[in-house]
Amino acid sequence: MKILSYSLLIAALLGGGCSTGPASGPNSGRNIGAVTGAILGGIAGNNMGDGSDVNVVAGAVLGGILGGVAGNEVDKRREELEAAEAQRQYEYEKEVREQAKLEEEIKGLEEQKVQDNIARTATDADVKAAEQEAARVEAELAAKRKAYEESQERAKRILEAQERIAKAQQELDELEAKENGTAY
Repeated sequence: MKILSYSLLIAALLGGGCSTGPASGPNSGRNIGAVTGAILGGIAGNNMGDGSDVNVVAGAVLGGILGGVAGNEVDKRREELEAAEAQRQYEYEKEVREQAKLEEEIKGLEEQKVQDNIARTATDADVKAAEQEAARVEAELAAKRKAYEESQERAKRILEAQERIAKAQQELDELEAKENGTAY
């Protein structure tokens, strides 16, 4: 009879205390603590006094309450740590965005400084020389681009010719094999 009552008590505690599943949900520490405390309390109640069902149930209830309280504290601490980590992550991402914005502002200021220095010292002759150099480099680029495109076209034509040669050679070999009677 005692084994049956212990089994029913443990089954009720496991079924009721862990309805959300162990180690899941916002109250998992409380649930695990309550179930563990109830089981240990029931065992302690059985070993105290005369081992009657009243002692077992009282130990299980007291153990369940104390285990639930302890588990609840674990849940609160975990939530506090998660909130603190979320806050740190938010602050880090905010700092990264602010740093990127600052770097962009610095880059803009440096570009403006260069432009201001050129504007203060440049003459009409400097402008004409810069424009001539730009035209020279652009012409060189156009010539190199044209030469590259022409070389790519030549390579394409060579590859196409090689494919035609290979196909014609295969057909020639097959025809010669038929004429010689060695075709399979």
